Formats: sequence, C-alpha cells, structure tokens
Amino acid sequence: MARRRFKRRRLVLDNQAASALLRGPATKRRQVVEALAAADGGAVVPTGVRVEAGWDRRAAPAAPANRLVPDDDPLDRPGADRASELRASVPAASVADACVGVTAERAATQAALVEILTSDPGDMAALTAQLDRHFDIRRL
Repeated sequence: MARRRFKRRRLVLDNQAASALLRGPATKRRQVVEALAAADGGAVVPTGVRVEAGWDRRAAPAAPANRLVPDDDPLDRPGADRASELRASVPAASVADACVGVTAERAATQAALVEILTSDPGDMAALTAQLDRHFDIRRL
C-alpha cells in the first residue's frame, strides 16, 4: 500500500496575530489558535514582530503564547538586508511586515505550504509578490 504524503503547513504570524494571541479579544485570539492548530508544520514569529507586539518571552503572561508558538525567526544580518530590500519594493509595508516576508521566505525552504496570518492582506500580497514562492495569505 502506498504511503500518503501530507503537506506540511507552516504558519507565520504578523503583528496583529501575535498581539491577538497575547492579549486580543476572545474572537481574534480564537482565530489565531485555530490557525495554529491547523499548522501541522508548526508556527513561527519573526523577532521584529515580537518586538512590535510587545511579546517578551520571559514575562509570565506570555507563557500560553510561548507554548503555542515556540519558534522565533531571528532578524540576522542577511534577514535585515532582505527585509530592507522588500520594504524598498513595497513602501507601504511596515518594518514588521517586511520581517514577515523574510520569515515566510525562510519557512518555504522547510514546508510545502506557508500560510501568513495577517490583518493586512494587501501589503502582505504585495510583499509576497516579490518572493519566488506562493504563500497563502489568511486574513485575521
């Protein structure tokens, strides 16, 4: 019998998704938790997004979010250069949005499907259009 191959879905959170997970209204938090549950390849948050959202992993109130999203994508030198390049291509995008684009691009090397959970699908679509892969953009 042939083994079935399942696509692995990796989820990238933007600032609003991270903020909703930390302290958002119940309906928004539930949306994020549902998206996390569907991400069989795990989830990741760019460190630039964590800063903008005020997500201090050492703080006690962050413990539930830390368990749900244990992975950070650090903003290293190559990532910062790529984020600067993306932001220059899409001037309406924020720094955090550009970091989401970099993280999605990196995640695409590890997962068959990368989904971005965002409150700004227009900017995310413009940013991901600059990348070589297709990304699913999910509105929060």
